[in-house]
Amino acid sequence: MSFYAVFDRVAPAANKYVATLFNGATGRKVVVNRVYRFNWQVSAVVGIQLEQELRFITARTAGTNVLIQREDSNDTITTGIAADTGSTAVTEESTNRGLVKRFFASSEEVVLATALTVPTGAFAHAHDAQLVYWRRYGSKGLVLRQNEGLTIKNITSSTVGTVSYMIEFDDELAT
Repeated sequence: MSFYAVFDRVAPAANKYVATLFNGATGRKVVVNRVYRFNWQVSAVVGIQLEQELRFITARTAGTNVLIQREDSNDTITTGIAADTGSTAVTEESTNRGLVKRFFASSEEVVLATALTVPTGAFAHAHDAQLVYWRRYGSKGLVLRQNEGLTIKNITSSTVGTVSYMIEFDDELAT
């Protein structure tokens, strides 16, 4: 069963967990297929480049709940699989796997007026996603077993603007 969670216009802060997907379900696994970063900031903001990390975690106290969307209206997400922003008391995985990758995001607004004269400029960037992670063909993907999660951690000390993410994943029987 395929699902996704949209973390829409989250305000950054130093060491903030801006997007977290966590599997607390018994007998199930979550397989992450893609993680997208969007620049949906349209209000006038002089933002900055934000250093961010995609990391595995083993525990967290949930922050603000993010609704998990289903791709098929007949599917139901397994109880215990949850998404949130602003998790606290996070335990980052450090023994077998931890940091997946580092990347940069912008909290600057998109200049929409540019779109009328420069179609490949800022407006095009606003609608295109940065693919932060994608499951390679033939790979298992990023697998979250019971009491494992995946998070995007903002490193930069800034509260200016917002960032947006979407995590696409499958809810499968643990094998």
